[in-house]
Amino acid sequence: MVPLESVQLGGEEPPLFRGLYSMPASQSSSTSSQMFYVDFEAVVDEYLSRYKNADTKDLVFVEADSTAPSGTSTSLILRRVKRHSTELALLRALNLDEIRNDPWNPAPRLLYTAERGDDVILCIERLFDCNDPPLQTVANVIDYIRQALEGLCFLHEHKVVRYYRVNFAQAQQLSRDADPRSASFCRDVCDCGSMFQRLIEEVPMIGGKLRSLAVAMTGGEYGAEDARKLFEALCKGVDASTYDAPLQLSNRNQPCTSSSRIL
Repeated sequence: MVPLESVQLGGEEPPLFRGLYSMPASQSSSTSSQMFYVDFEAVVDEYLSRYKNADTKDLVFVEADSTAPSGTSTSLILRRVKRHSTELALLRALNLDEIRNDPWNPAPRLLYTAERGDDVILCIERLFDCNDPPLQTVANVIDYIRQALEGLCFLHEHKVVRYYRVNFAQAQQLSRDADPRSASFCRDVCDCGSMFQRLIEEVPMIGGKLRSLAVAMTGGEYGAEDARKLFEALCKGVDASTYDAPLQLSNRNQPCTSSSRIL
């Protein structure tokens, strides 16, 4: 495995085809970060040598070398897409500087792309399951729902529908004048509402307050911004003392992602 080499800023410049980026030092921390050099071309070559016939739906996780400090998560995600695919075009568009730093942008951070014939290998910053670390309190659930709705609003504002986590394979870019309450948008809202419905039912402390959100979202007429505004209004009725209440979710340790492999 090609290692991710930890570096100190101010040292010698990285060699050709290497990138410098920061990422969380642990999966439970979004503030502590460390810088790494990555020879992306070497990583891609090794990936292709091992997974030449890999299904394009698979995500391959590139783990850090064995010398990495315990608890760190210095790894990447690799995914193969077609050069002229809508998926690649959308990912590149959502990683442009002017929108990449928008805090509501849920698109995976694209660190590097390597073209190989008709294919393009995407090097994506490591993402974690929605329950890693597990949701522990009511506040965690509310924050999770809020982030999901903000991400959905961002994508719909940019006329992107049918996006599922790091998978843009089924995503579509609609016209700029597309109605945010048209069928394609409402279908996304409905799918998201169904997910919330299952989660809310396991959190009785807020189930009564937020059940109307799930009902409205699955009704087929709500847009993403409608749902977000309703959610924020409902949250105002949640007692402050409820936020710290612990959870006992029956499925909180189940994975949220699709198939993956380790490189």
